[in-house]
Amino acid sequence: MSPLQVAKPIVLDLMAAIAFAASFFIAKNGFHVSGLHSVYIAAGTGVGIGLVQLGLKKLAREPVGPLHWLSLGVVTALGAMTVLFHNELYIKLKPSFIDGAVGLFMVLNDWMTPYLPDDARKNIPRRTVFLAEKLWAAIMIGFSLVNVAVALLFDFAVWAIYATFVPTGIIVALFFLQYAWFRRLTDRNAAKAASAP
Repeated sequence: MSPLQVAKPIVLDLMAAIAFAASFFIAKNGFHVSGLHSVYIAAGTGVGIGLVQLGLKKLAREPVGPLHWLSLGVVTALGAMTVLFHNELYIKLKPSFIDGAVGLFMVLNDWMTPYLPDDARKNIPRRTVFLAEKLWAAIMIGFSLVNVAVALLFDFAVWAIYATFVPTGIIVALFFLQYAWFRRLTDRNAAKAASAP
């Protein structure tokens, strides 16, 4: 499978969170909507997309992935909290809540296995998958902590640039590195199994 085929189910399951971040950035920077109002738009967009996806999966009787539930739950909860608290600092800290929640979820669950192709599940040791899951958890918790520092030390414009581009860029780069690592392991172990008597 290509990296894009592997990434597709993960991206689709995280679509509520992705839609939240994208619509917030577009509303805030493209249309110059105030911080709080851009969060309202983002929360409505994220929750709406997450619910539509959930309904379509239920109608098609497809399984709902663990990251889909997490994405929808976090966007819904944080959108509701923003409406209640009306605070710009809270808006800046929101990615820390999201990344922290994702990191804790990754620590406590076998979240990666459902997203691996069949050949990877057969040929990559469970211990290796476990290690990769926990490394991703540490990265997400690290993002959470760094975002707190950027939110407290810099103004909204600097924070918005950091929050929009830095974690996303790192995640994309690490995804392709992991894909190459897992592909190599899969091919090597499959070749060993095929040559074994």
